[in-house]
Amino acid sequence: MIKTLSLSALALATLGFNSAAQADVTDMDSPRIYTGIGYGQYSFQFEDSENDTDFDDDAQMLKGYIGTQFNEHLSLELAYQNFDEVSDIDSKAEIDGVSLAARFAAPITEDFSVYAKGGWFEWDADVTQELPVGSVSVSQDGGDVFYGAGIEYAFTTNMQVRLEYERYELDDDIDPEMDVASVSFQYMF
Repeated sequence: MIKTLSLSALALATLGFNSAAQADVTDMDSPRIYTGIGYGQYSFQFEDSENDTDFDDDAQMLKGYIGTQFNEHLSLELAYQNFDEVSDIDSKAEIDGVSLAARFAAPITEDFSVYAKGGWFEWDADVTQELPVGSVSVSQDGGDVFYGAGIEYAFTTNMQVRLEYERYELDDDIDPEMDVASVSFQYMF
């Protein structure tokens, strides 16, 4: 009987230790990796006063990202963004790029947080201008700072959803601006 009680006590102690170890992992004792995919709408606009041209159109975008959450406040993430083609009467543009951003979160509750992010966006653009006889296509690339803010809700410790706004101010002769509103689903490992 004493031997059975000792084994039961040992099993309970081991189970309690495993629960305590699991609680430590969720308290962010070590960095956690996460990945996500998002869909959004963006507005692309610029004004070229030299050529008396205004461009303003909306389109869809997709993004995929991977990140490391160091603690409940600081994350670093790498993302790929693919912006669908935007067009005007006689011109069109398509942009994609890779970004690296720091994300600073402020937890409101255990499941809900707000955050701000900022980083660097390396982009490529294909621009086509229709002419009376044919068209001219140009490829451009560059790198610029971007920033954003959002809210995140955790369904579980591993699955979250984000709503976010980002602003890209591309440094080019025409200074295009892109405003992006998106929803993302992410999985935390």
